[in-house]
Amino acid sequence: MARQPRSESPDAILHVYSRGNYRTDIFADPGAAGSFLTSMHEATLRSGWHLYTFAVMPNHFHMMLRTPRANLARGMHLMLSGFAIRFNGLRDERGHVFQGRYHAKKMPSTISAGRLFDYINLNTVRKGLMSVDDLARSELSAIRGLCKPALRGETRSGEALERFIGYPDKPEGWDSYNAHLKKVCLEDPEATIFESTWTSGEIIDRREQAKNPVGARDPSGFNQAEMEALEDRHTEATFAQLLADTGMTEADVAREHGVRAWKMSIAAQMFRLTTASLPWVVRKLNAGSVSHFSLCLRNGVRPH
Repeated sequence: MARQPRSESPDAILHVYSRGNYRTDIFADPGAAGSFLTSMHEATLRSGWHLYTFAVMPNHFHMMLRTPRANLARGMHLMLSGFAIRFNGLRDERGHVFQGRYHAKKMPSTISAGRLFDYINLNTVRKGLMSVDDLARSELSAIRGLCKPALRGETRSGEALERFIGYPDKPEGWDSYNAHLKKVCLEDPEATIFESTWTSGEIIDRREQAKNPVGARDPSGFNQAEMEALEDRHTEATFAQLLADTGMTEADVAREHGVRAWKMSIAAQMFRLTTASLPWVVRKLNAGSVSHFSLCLRNGVRPH
């Protein structure tokens, strides 16, 4: 039976997580963890996600994010496939790295975003892997980037601290949040209160959703078709802007068939800033064979 497509929403805050295949410790060595973080930040940039925090455990990860372009499925495909290629390449292996389909839960309307922010940040602490003070020194926690902004990458932990917790994104705010996390951990050491409240909130939201007529608009104001168009519009607009920035026009694209240096430059930016596929980019650039263009990109060929 075909799997149901994920429900997308540009305004919902999501808790996204997945576990390593066969419960193996896929992030046990720094190389694997670093490869995952690279894939996560690349996918976040390409997808335009608002990644508020993350926690990487020995055999699974957690992320808190929002998808303004309603493209969670596309972005997760890029992130997980990108990591799988890196992970298997390091070990000369093949196959799935994660156990089944990733999980993505919308934050219940009865839960504050600050509570989810705390929950994810305390995951490694509650599992006994490190202390609250250790979080600021571990690349496996977004708290390190919170306390050292130069290390944040694409993570919006400072924005989350101000919006969801109410502390300033500056040293005194970071210190206050450290004390806050210790207090939360003491009050709910196993996260049982949080998880119970989350489950109750999901039940309430499902009941409210059942009252709405079929085809009702998302709280963001978009219907499903409009949400699906958000990603396509971004991709087309980015391509048009990059083409203009290069000083080229659609007429130039049509006239200059095949691989050109300026086309490769546009393609590289498209793969950094959008979720566009290689065939889509090659077709838009009138660049000829997909396989040949891909080979030129991988080998760094710079044609005239």
